[in-house]
Amino acid sequence: MEFKIDGPNSLLGDLAVLDQWLASMGVPGRSTDRIHRLIQLLTELNPRNVGAALEITQEERRLYMYSLAELVEFHQVFTWLNEEDPRVLGPKLIRALSGSVDPFEESSSNSVGRNTMFELSLASEWRRAGLKVAIGEPDLQLVLGQQEFLVECKRPFDWTGVVRCLKNASRQLKRSGALTKPGAPKGVIAISLSRIIAGGEQILLAGSMGDKSKLQEIIEHELAANRWRWWTRIRFDESIAAVLFHLSLPADVGHGDHFALLSFSNVYQACVNHEALALLNQAMEPLYRDAAPGSMKVHVPVS
Repeated sequence: MEFKIDGPNSLLGDLAVLDQWLASMGVPGRSTDRIHRLIQLLTELNPRNVGAALEITQEERRLYMYSLAELVEFHQVFTWLNEEDPRVLGPKLIRALSGSVDPFEESSSNSVGRNTMFELSLASEWRRAGLKVAIGEPDLQLVLGQQEFLVECKRPFDWTGVVRCLKNASRQLKRSGALTKPGAPKGVIAISLSRIIAGGEQILLAGSMGDKSKLQEIIEHELAANRWRWWTRIRFDESIAAVLFHLSLPADVGHGDHFALLSFSNVYQACVNHEALALLNQAMEPLYRDAAPGSMKVHVPVS
C-alpha cells in the first residue's frame, strides 16, 4: 500500500475524521490512545516539518517509519471495516488502540493492542481482495462457496510461543465448531511473525511497491531455520486445514523515494484435506497481485 502523508486524499487527511468514526463505533476518542499518539508523533517527525537546518536521526527515522506503518495499517482497517457492527468491532477497536507507541518497547503485558490489530488488519486485507470475511468469535470467519473457515489469529513474541499459539488456537477452533467431517467448518491458524522477525526495528529495502519477494524469502528462511522448533512438535487432525504465517514490514522503496507497508503470507497445509486447502488457495489468489495489499503462497510441507 502507498499513500501521501498529508494534503487532500492522504493518510492524515483521511484520518481527520477518525474521532467521528470511532464515536460511531462506540469508542471514546482519546488524545492519549495509541493511534492519536502515533498521529502526533508522525506530524512531529515528518521531515518536512523538521526544517532544512535539522536532520532526523537514525532512531527517529526508525520510529517514524514504524509509526507510519501502523497508521497505514489502521487506515486499511478504517477503510475496509468501517461499516461493521459497532457491537462487534467497537470492543476490538478499544483493545486495538491500547499499547506502547514504539513497537520496540512492546512487552507481553501491553501487546493486546497490536495483537488485536493483526486480526483486524488481516480481515481488511482479505476484504480488500474481495473475500467474504467477518470478524467476531472466533477472530475471523471466511466463507468460500459452501465451505466455511474459522480463523484464530496469534502474534507470538518468539518461536517457543509459536508452538504454544498453534496448540491453543487448535483447541479454540475446535471449541468454535471446526470439525473433521467433510463439508463442516474447517480451522485456519493465522500466525504473525512480525514481532519475532522485525521486533520493531527491521525496515525492508525494496526496489518497488511490487517487491514482495523479499518478504517471502524472509518468511521461508525463518520457517526453514526454525522448523524443528514448531512443525515437528504439533499434529493436526482433519478439522484444521492450514497454518498461515504472515509478515508485515515498513519498507523504504527506491532509496527514499516512497514509503510502503508490504505484507506477505505463506500458507502451510496442516492436514491431508486437499479440497479445503485448494479452496483457500484459489480464494487468496488476488493477493498475489502487486496492486493488492499483500501476497500469499501456499506450501505443502514434506512430512
